[in-house]
Amino acid sequence: MSTAPDTTAYRAVHRALRVAPRRLAAGARSIGGGDRRRVAAVAKYWRGYQGETLCHHTIEDDIVFPALLRRVPEAAGLLDQTDEDHHELDRLMAACTAAVDGLDPWGEVAQLHELADRLDRLADLMDRHLDLEDAEIMPLVETWFTADEFEQLEQQANKAIGLGKQAFFTIPFIVGEMPDDERKRLMADAPLPLRLLYRLARRPHARLAALALRPVPDRVPEPVAVPV
Repeated sequence: MSTAPDTTAYRAVHRALRVAPRRLAAGARSIGGGDRRRVAAVAKYWRGYQGETLCHHTIEDDIVFPALLRRVPEAAGLLDQTDEDHHELDRLMAACTAAVDGLDPWGEVAQLHELADRLDRLADLMDRHLDLEDAEIMPLVETWFTADEFEQLEQQANKAIGLGKQAFFTIPFIVGEMPDDERKRLMADAPLPLRLLYRLARRPHARLAALALRPVPDRVPEPVAVPV
């Protein structure tokens, strides 16, 4: 008998995508002039984050959401909203990339603060977008797909992602935001290549995050306005 799908990893991606822009904005604001190492770390972390965000949205747009729409046509209004959000997030990420590309390697403070302001705007929309997905779309996935069906979607996604250069950032980025019990369960069941990559990547990622990020207060999700 099929069980409900395990969306632990999917929700962990959302958790990581939420917190990173604000931590990166705080990191950019905390850099003083002349700190080339931390400026380079902010730029490198941003490129990893942008790559994972675009990858996740592509998987949603090409694999998960079309499957959900075929199963639940009534979800069309929600999915139209996510599509609009993805386009606006693309625009904001392009603005952040332009700011990163224009950074002075010696840490010119005004440029770093402009990047931080753009990251904050991105974080605001990312929060609203993921509030909608977590509150409205993920419960539909968990209701209308069996464990086996959702696993097939995940296999399609994993095949599309692969274990290339982006995965060296993505895997510790996501797994690092998991509670200990989730992390242990996920890694115990993960394929050997993924476990090996995590072991190789987690310490370099932790060093990068220590340079690029600074902590921010936890956010309390706001009520979601559901599209009609």
